[in-house]
Amino acid sequence: MPWSEPRALERIARHRASSPETAVSVFDFSDYMRSRRVVAEQARALGATPQREWYVPPNRAVTTHGVHIYANLLAYNERLVEQGRETEASHARALQLLHFHYSACDLLTQAFDIQRVDFHGGRLHAVVLTPEGADREGERIAKALAFAAAFREMVDRAGRRYGADFQTDVRVGIDSGPAVAVNSGRASEPEPLFIGSPANHAAKLADGDEPGIFLSPRLEQARTGLRPLSPVRFTEDAATRILSEAVDIRTLRKSARGPLDEAYATFVEDQERLLKAHGGVRPAEFTFHYRQPPLRSVKFADHPPSNSIRLPLASVFADIDGFTAYVDAAIASGRVAEAVSNLHVLRAEMAAVLQEDFGGRKIRFIGDCLHGVIAIGNARDTDAMATIKEAVLTAAAIRSSFELCRGQLPGIAALGIAIGIEYGPTPMCRLGLRGDASVRCSSSKATCVSEAAQAACGGVETAIGERAYSEAGATVKHLFGPARRVPNLTYPAAEAHLSRVSAPAVVGAGAAAGASAASAASAAPMRAHSAE
Repeated sequence: MPWSEPRALERIARHRASSPETAVSVFDFSDYMRSRRVVAEQARALGATPQREWYVPPNRAVTTHGVHIYANLLAYNERLVEQGRETEASHARALQLLHFHYSACDLLTQAFDIQRVDFHGGRLHAVVLTPEGADREGERIAKALAFAAAFREMVDRAGRRYGADFQTDVRVGIDSGPAVAVNSGRASEPEPLFIGSPANHAAKLADGDEPGIFLSPRLEQARTGLRPLSPVRFTEDAATRILSEAVDIRTLRKSARGPLDEAYATFVEDQERLLKAHGGVRPAEFTFHYRQPPLRSVKFADHPPSNSIRLPLASVFADIDGFTAYVDAAIASGRVAEAVSNLHVLRAEMAAVLQEDFGGRKIRFIGDCLHGVIAIGNARDTDAMATIKEAVLTAAAIRSSFELCRGQLPGIAALGIAIGIEYGPTPMCRLGLRGDASVRCSSSKATCVSEAAQAACGGVETAIGERAYSEAGATVKHLFGPARRVPNLTYPAAEAHLSRVSAPAVVGAGAAAGASAASAASAAPMRAHSAE
């Protein structure tokens, strides 16, 4: 069902009614955790299993002051290709690396009592929220540094024990500061999210080719009292020393080597048990099959590694430009409920456009950024030209819905939306630990390039990658021009042009827009994540 303004307006009204600003309850982290612990104790007293302690229901927001960690598995991107091509074997090798280290990392976060927010491609996002209190930021920073050092050692140990396929360098970025925790996903697919600048700054610090642990100026000032002009690299000697120092874990002071050794021993025990059960064969062997589009009905729970989907598809990243600064201002001015309500509406409408209007599949939200995939085809194969055209229409409809939201929601008039599209063979499956801790994954060169294209766009621009452009039909190529980028591409404009009805203002702007920026984007290294 194609996008229409009346239907979008009706949806937006429903989204607003389901999450009005007045219904968003804002809690301080310490107060919220006290109430959660009381509820958990009451459940245990009644013989019931309590909800996990750290859980934020819909229409709740928790103000936090935590230390955000992004850890990047640097070998992941190069594992996606072999001899310059993506193959089933290269995708299996890359996903095996992720599956292996996702499982190990979850054990480590549990041992350190920190919150894993999400995995995205080769990246982990985690946050240290305890010990609580503004006066204990230094202890949280020490715990984050110890975890970062432990994570790098855990990856190194596991890689050396289980072979070259699992070996990788790690780059870690860390920042500390205020953020708001929300959960705007469905019960079956929770979307934990920390909005605010610390996560974005940590992600930027993790983006690079040089391994190590990199600290933001803000965190370094909190740690030492001196604010440097640029990020600081935590030395290897300091990383080794901090593993022998005591950190606060569940109110107890203990050496960081304790939880590291505990997590690694559990991981090895699990791996050996699985290897034995599978006759010495890796238990997470990836078996791929083609899945006939549309992709909207894909249930990731049905697709472990042994039943992975793989098909040519279009990857779409749509990122709300300026949202992090908007959230920081909302935290400072006491407008957290407004920001959370607006985010619920914006995210819900973006996902509805992708899935309800165009039959795509949402993979996840990464902060305020939507990642989705879309394909057009039959029982045998994907129609590349039709898929790319549909992805362009999807991106244009997301922009049109965003403009409708911007006209109705308070405080977001200055925001924009940057959108990137790329096409290519891409797997879809669940990775990591079993059950609720497993991770929805759809990752390939196409997803990396579409995200890089989005990151290089301004808040009014839509861009497509080189392969999508080369395999697109003539109308799509004419629309985007050699710069592969077009400003202000709304659904009516895209539909008119792709139907071969003239849209000269848009086409002319697209052909001429940002050629230098487009060439810079194409030259940028392939990343599994780029932050605002």
